[in-house]
Amino acid sequence: MFEHFAIAKGDRPNESCYLYAPVFPIRTGGMKAVVKRTTGPATAAAAISRWLHALVAQDVQAVTPLSLSMENPAEIGDRVWVAYPWVEGRPYEGSTAEITAAGDLLGRIHAAQVPDEDMPRFRWPDHDAASVEEDVTGLQRVLGKYAPELLEVVLSRMSPWLASFMTETLPLVRDADLPRAVVSKDFKANNLVYAEDRPVLIDPDNAEYAPRLLDLALSALLFHYESAGSPPRLFTSSEWAVFLAAYRRHVELTDDEIALWPTALRYMLLEWGTWTIIDAAEWDDWDDPHKQAFLIDLATVDLARFPLE
Repeated sequence: MFEHFAIAKGDRPNESCYLYAPVFPIRTGGMKAVVKRTTGPATAAAAISRWLHALVAQDVQAVTPLSLSMENPAEIGDRVWVAYPWVEGRPYEGSTAEITAAGDLLGRIHAAQVPDEDMPRFRWPDHDAASVEEDVTGLQRVLGKYAPELLEVVLSRMSPWLASFMTETLPLVRDADLPRAVVSKDFKANNLVYAEDRPVLIDPDNAEYAPRLLDLALSALLFHYESAGSPPRLFTSSEWAVFLAAYRRHVELTDDEIALWPTALRYMLLEWGTWTIIDAAEWDDWDDPHKQAFLIDLATVDLARFPLE
């Protein structure tokens, strides 16, 4: 990868600047940049690049792959890598103005007129009894070790929801034919850099053509995770109201989306929230007091905290 992007041996970083995935700060053409993995195959990476350029053309702040003498993005071995410019700015700190700007950006991403040819398509899960048992066992293991006082109350709610996911939660969302958009599917505070008070999306590489309601639900639940500048919790009701109001300046939600919002939230809590709670143990996040406080709030959250009306 370094050879492809012509990074001299003395300029190659020894480790990633991001804990959860390989992201390498480099210099190329006299400027600071990063090289990271993106979604493959090459056709999907090219589709993500077209999407990003289309966003920027509509004044939606996002990184775009650098224009280089070599192919970028590039398929190298069995991975696809991309070089982006280093975005100067400051991280999210949780102010009302920053929350408003983030909600506004998500709304403009969802409302943008962009190409979706070759963009990865969202795939609905296909769980069975074994995968449900795996999730319940994972919750028992992680909460039993790090938050045993919460184990009974969390499992009393999550276990029935997980058991009925394929018959009750999933069909309602899947069969509604909800409006889709090209979304980052990872719109969180740690993936934004605030430059001149406008947030820039800096990690777009999980992008998919997916139900926009699920992307909104992901932000409601996980926006503050992994961000050192965020408060150690999910949005409060008042913060969510600010975020949502800014989002809805650009997106008119359908009647079906509004009706299915509680189910969409539950869907994302079971699919992404459960995985986040369990996977956090693999990265020692439960040993970090800031992240642990967020994870406890996620595990016990009352979804009524995030109304659409």
